[in-house]
Amino acid sequence: MSEIFQEKNIIKTFLNYSIPCIIGMFLTSFIIIVDGIFIGWKVGENGLAAINLTLPVFYILMAVTITIGVGGVTLATQSLGAKENHRANYYFSFSLMAIFVVNTIIVVMIAVFLDEVVMLLNAKDFMYQYVKSFLSVVVYFYIFMMMNMAFSMFIRAEAKPQLSLLFGLAGNIFNFILDYVFIMKMDWGMKGAAFASGIAVLLPFLFGIGYFLTKRSVFRFNKFTVTLLDFKNILMIGSAEFISQISISITTFIFNLVLLERFGVNGVAAFTIIGYVLFIQNMILTGIAIGIHPVISYNFGAKNIGMIFKLLETALKAVFLVGVLVFMVSFVASESIISIFSKGNAELLHIGGIGLKFFSVAFLLNGYNMIALVFFTSIGETKVAALVSSLRSLILLVIFLLVLPYILGDIGIWLTTPLTEAVTLVIAYFLVTRTKEKLTH
Repeated sequence: MSEIFQEKNIIKTFLNYSIPCIIGMFLTSFIIIVDGIFIGWKVGENGLAAINLTLPVFYILMAVTITIGVGGVTLATQSLGAKENHRANYYFSFSLMAIFVVNTIIVVMIAVFLDEVVMLLNAKDFMYQYVKSFLSVVVYFYIFMMMNMAFSMFIRAEAKPQLSLLFGLAGNIFNFILDYVFIMKMDWGMKGAAFASGIAVLLPFLFGIGYFLTKRSVFRFNKFTVTLLDFKNILMIGSAEFISQISISITTFIFNLVLLERFGVNGVAAFTIIGYVLFIQNMILTGIAIGIHPVISYNFGAKNIGMIFKLLETALKAVFLVGVLVFMVSFVASESIISIFSKGNAELLHIGGIGLKFFSVAFLLNGYNMIALVFFTSIGETKVAALVSSLRSLILLVIFLLVLPYILGDIGIWLTTPLTEAVTLVIAYFLVTRTKEKLTH
């Protein structure tokens, strides 16, 4: 494992470790996209809008999982780099337990107060039943989705991204089959989509449990004593990711309110489809970020500073190429992309086509910000990471979302994210440059 993390050929290290992560994250996004296509064809714009209205709940759970997971993986891989294997196993066991317990509490609360949660999501009138039908089923599977995410993070941290990819591929194939059966053949609508996604994630969950229990892994479950100091350290390291994910929950909620007011259900449905494109790109970028995260953490623990910045440079080039490709496809084929989900809805096609063209500028900029965020997290610069995360995910986004529509009209809604990413990039570039000078001198 140490030989992989300290490989001198930067391109080889990046490709061997990040490519499987990229493919794995792309396959993860494909589950969501397939659900959207089937729902768009069979249920229509109301179903697409309902999915988007439930996303704030999902992002809250992701915030918990990624916060604890990133903190745990960072400390565990730094411990491996420092040859402290017992300490690494402690952080592994502690993190998984914390993720399971906290998410279980949240899921139980959602299930108990389901009606109140649906109303809080602004699912009014006829949309209420669509949202409730989906959330009432999928909520019970959220815990398995989150544990799969945590398993995947630690498996990748063991330099075994191909194994994580295999688990994800099995879940994807299963989900596609179940979507077709439950939604298209059995006509279960929103409940069918929820059951398909939920049952599909059980397969990689069982694979993950089996892998870690058979002791073929680098990380091993062991007994531990819960200490508030260690939990605080984990949360501090993952705090930037928490801000990012919880901010997505908040901003998605606000976006939905603004879109419902200006465009109605078709506006939210259009934003859902644009979100699918963004989700695909984000999963690819997240694959790159997850790929370099444990390598940077390991080399930081091993004091290999030069390796860190060579890898950072390679990752930034990769995310820029991804951004250019996604931008070109989205801008040129915006209406064609919307039509995949809209099934002849002319108003949805018009709103989504215009929105995607303006929104696509963000695809050129967000990669740098994501890599900068994972860089700061990996080296323990939690305050700087939290600043970058809060700017791009909450502060700037909310300010521009509340101001731009009143200055530029409807176009201002779609320009909110590109402008947010642009301002954040300028600030992130300055902070990365300053940190590089500090570490190399």
